[in-house]
Amino acid sequence: MMKTLNILGAGRLGQTLGYLWHHHSALTLQALANRTLASTQTAQQFIGAGQCFTLDHIAAMPKADLWLLACPDDHIQTYCEQLAATHDLTNCLVFHCSGALTAQAVLASAQQQGAGVASIHPIKSFAQPSLAIQTFSGTYCGVEGDSAALQTLIPLFDTLGTHCVGIKAEAKTLYHAASVIACNYLVALQELALQTYAQAGVERDQALAILQPIVTTTVENIFQLDTTQALTGPIARGDVQTVAKQIHALQNWNRRYAELYQSLGQIALQLAQKQHNLAPSSTELLPLLANH
Repeated sequence: MMKTLNILGAGRLGQTLGYLWHHHSALTLQALANRTLASTQTAQQFIGAGQCFTLDHIAAMPKADLWLLACPDDHIQTYCEQLAATHDLTNCLVFHCSGALTAQAVLASAQQQGAGVASIHPIKSFAQPSLAIQTFSGTYCGVEGDSAALQTLIPLFDTLGTHCVGIKAEAKTLYHAASVIACNYLVALQELALQTYAQAGVERDQALAILQPIVTTTVENIFQLDTTQALTGPIARGDVQTVAKQIHALQNWNRRYAELYQSLGQIALQLAQKQHNLAPSSTELLPLLANH
């Protein structure tokens, strides 16, 4: 007999997981709850299953084997406490998908009521559930929590084609920061590049066209060759004068951007030193890249 699932916070991530488990016949989706009934009904229509509730009426939701708290991070603990106060959670499993919060930190109230707790964080963008359900297979997930809970959850995620990777709960903030740097800050760096092109008189549409092939090729090189071999440019060549001119130009325009160039340049220099012997130019580059 399939285990049952209730979802508190059926937003983009909750809808994606609910849809996939329902259509893979991996779980019986019993109930959904969002802040408004209209939002819950929209989620139900997308998933194709589940009774509709609001988060103000958690007590009215039926008992389930698994409870997914897919609400925003700031509300997970609050709704978990409401759940623990209104339901018998003995032998149930309560989990969330936050990349920033540990299971123990925000699900303690459920654990005290006899539930197993865990966190499974899909390292993926959920901009649109309709797209996410098509590309979810192959997603890597950072996992931590009760071993018994993970023994149940990991096979359910395996059913969806994911790759679960154990992480240290005590270092989860760093784990999530890594994802933010890799994904969100990549977008921010492209915006920085676009603004810098604009200062040089290049229109945004033209700048995007310039960036697409070099960014795409660089990303491919990172994953084919690793970061050390993927690094190119003036720091990799030890071109001190070029780096000095670029820092000076950036400082004259925007000092914060110049400092960011220098900070990232320090990491690039470490990679360049691994590529080949940059001893002479490293001595000159290091003070240029130091933030004062």
